[in-house]
Amino acid sequence: MREKDTATRLLSLLLLALALSLVSACGPTVIKGRPPFINISEMKLQGETLSASFAISNQNGEEMVIDAVDITVMINDTRLTRHNSKLELTIDANSTEDVHVENLPDEFTRTLLTSLGSGELQSLPFDISGRVLTRKHGYLEFEQTGYLYRVPGRPGQFRSAVTRAKGLKREELP
Repeated sequence: MREKDTATRLLSLLLLALALSLVSACGPTVIKGRPPFINISEMKLQGETLSASFAISNQNGEEMVIDAVDITVMINDTRLTRHNSKLELTIDANSTEDVHVENLPDEFTRTLLTSLGSGELQSLPFDISGRVLTRKHGYLEFEQTGYLYRVPGRPGQFRSAVTRAKGLKREELP
């Protein structure tokens, strides 16, 4: 009788251990190593100066520390703006931080944005691409496409809507 009780207890413990391992395996997984989602949160053309704020969204379940960023915005194969710099930017898990840049655009870019701002153009398709250097995962590349629109009632101000993120991939430090 004791052997049967011992066998039953042993079987119960094994089933309990199996159940616990299955439950822990089905638990939430923390996303790591995913490139940030980068969008144009604000853009202004004032005189000769183009300023832009890029919202950098950490899509991971852990903090992301960025040491360098390279962002290029293209409209119809023409570079609208580019920002390439070293920085120390810490973004909490599932959070967003802004990076602000200013530059002097060329005449073609000013003409495009002026046409958009006046309503002559309804929108401008753009591609935003680049990479960030993170301390934990090395270089993370990103690429999104979307449209740039004028902000009604605010001359020279533009907003964006991203329609697709594509080609997200991770590469190691050189």
